[in-house]
Amino acid sequence: MQTAQRIINHYRRNRFIVCTICALTTLILTLSIRFISERNLNHHRTVAFANHAVDALDNVLHPLQVGRNVLLPLLELPCATAHLPLRKQAARLQTIRSIGLVKEGILYCSSIFGARNVPMRQLQPDLPAASDLLLLSTDQSLLKGSPILIQWYPASADGQDGVMEIVNIGLLTTMLLEPQQPQITSASLTVGKRHLLYGRGVVDTLPELKKDEERYQLSSQHFPFTISVSGPSAGELAFKHLPTQLPLAVLLSLLIVISPGWRRPAE
Repeated sequence: MQTAQRIINHYRRNRFIVCTICALTTLILTLSIRFISERNLNHHRTVAFANHAVDALDNVLHPLQVGRNVLLPLLELPCATAHLPLRKQAARLQTIRSIGLVKEGILYCSSIFGARNVPMRQLQPDLPAASDLLLLSTDQSLLKGSPILIQWYPASADGQDGVMEIVNIGLLTTMLLEPQQPQITSASLTVGKRHLLYGRGVVDTLPELKKDEERYQLSSQHFPFTISVSGPSAGELAFKHLPTQLPLAVLLSLLIVISPGWRRPAE
């Protein structure tokens, strides 16, 4: 009788050990799976944010590229004749702040101001240029100091003649680069060596990353700009969110323990 009782006690002890190991394994696996899933989801949200911003800016710049064939012939006309077509083209491209015609390095016609006589170097030191140029700068004429994105298309070999289209990038970035907490704490547009930070304007250098932050960058395949997204690493966010997954993991572990196989056999 004592031998039988010892066998039963030994069996119960072994079964308790096995069930405990199974419960702990279930707990660890559940938390691990939830951690990996949450980490991947956080990374996907960051990538989706950057993709959306790049696609949206591509869609803004593409009509400018197509429409330059309409604007370049206007350089052969005096401003009095070219002004109305300029205004119509600017109205058609709703993201455009203004369009300017440049002849021999002089801005001689603007869709907003009409006839002008201003050296381009005085307004934008990098213009005119001999090749197509996308430029991030600040407005020196209308809303002084506000960020602008300039698309320049030359019409002569030396680049002294051309068309300048100014995109109202400040309004666009307000919609496209608004951070989405907690995954994204900062977002910016980079063109050349200048950066437009959400809420901070145009700067020459990106701010240093804080501890445990990462920066994800995505460049356009069609135009020379890059979207940068900063925030806590996907793994860190997933780890901070892990305690919210603990009740589910514990519940699954308890189900292992109190399953029918754990009921005491009839004596």
